[in-house]
Amino acid sequence: MTKIFIIILNYNRHQDTTQCIKSIQSSNPPPGTEVIIVDNSETNKSKKILEKTFPKVKLIKTKENKGFAYGNNFGIRFALKNKATHIMVINPDVTVGKSFLKPLLDTFNKNPNAGLVAPTHQHKQNGQLFYGLGGKVDWQTTKCEHINTKGLKINKSKKYQFVSFACVLIKREVFEKIGLLNELYFMYLEDVDYCLTAGKAGFQCFIDPRVKVKHETSSSFSI
Repeated sequence: MTKIFIIILNYNRHQDTTQCIKSIQSSNPPPGTEVIIVDNSETNKSKKILEKTFPKVKLIKTKENKGFAYGNNFGIRFALKNKATHIMVINPDVTVGKSFLKPLLDTFNKNPNAGLVAPTHQHKQNGQLFYGLGGKVDWQTTKCEHINTKGLKINKSKKYQFVSFACVLIKREVFEKIGLLNELYFMYLEDVDYCLTAGKAGFQCFIDPRVKVKHETSSSFSI
């Protein structure tokens, strides 16, 4: 039986987290899907508001803010302990549409070697709409290139070296084989590192263009 845990890392942005959760709840998630809030904030303000707004949602409070990987690993451990088959990492400043988890699961079913599947990320730069896809590493310069396009020209799942962890679904076997996110990264590049490590272990990363999420790119930079 498929059991999905969705992890949202909150850092002083309960408004964004609230919108994210409400969009997930309205997306017709498969039975058994659970949301976990990991609160990385220094104070209890967000914790109190989110517990009151979502009394049935599991909330984990960290003792200190030691970054993206550190916070998400709290949720990942909880999900694995509670028999998750798939774990989603999603930023609080992301909102999802009606057709969301089921197509991502379908990509796993059609691609046995898939370990990580992400949607396309709609975001704006200088007022223009872009679609964020996967990425690749230029090993001569060691630069990571995130591929953004104004028009979405692909209509079926496509492999990439890495995908953004602003929103990604990862199957349990990946964590069992290569472990949790690398906490040496505070914020940025932990997704690239994890995807490359997964690739070395035989797992592939996919973007499913049938699924689009809106990424406001705000919470990650706010204090």
